[in-house]
Amino acid sequence: MTRASRIDQVERARLAWGEAMPAEIAVLAEACRARTSRAVARQLGYSDATISYVLANKYQAGDQDKVFAKIRGALMGETVMCPILDEIGRDRCLSEQAKPFAATNSTRARLFHACKSCPNRQQKDVA
Repeated sequence: MTRASRIDQVERARLAWGEAMPAEIAVLAEACRARTSRAVARQLGYSDATISYVLANKYQAGDQDKVFAKIRGALMGETVMCPILDEIGRDRCLSEQAKPFAATNSTRARLFHACKSCPNRQQKDVA
């Protein structure tokens, strides 16, 4: 499939979201237009299918707020203050929250404990 014959992600998002299209969706669609949705999905830590559903305003299966936070961190430059790592991207913050405890890595162990009570915490399934 050639670049010209591919569906324009920006137009697809605009049709699906209408006037209420959030800034995160516009940035995501532009990133997919500039590269590929697969490359953007890999950068965000999601599948190509998830990115497609988000752009089509049909993402019902997961946490849309988390996807938006990853977009803000990875594509829009949003940062947070981490008590262990200092200033980091919001996307990295979410990734660190999801990682398991590792006694063999002192930074990972400190992050695991700090993430539990951090005001930036969004992961609900982190013990």
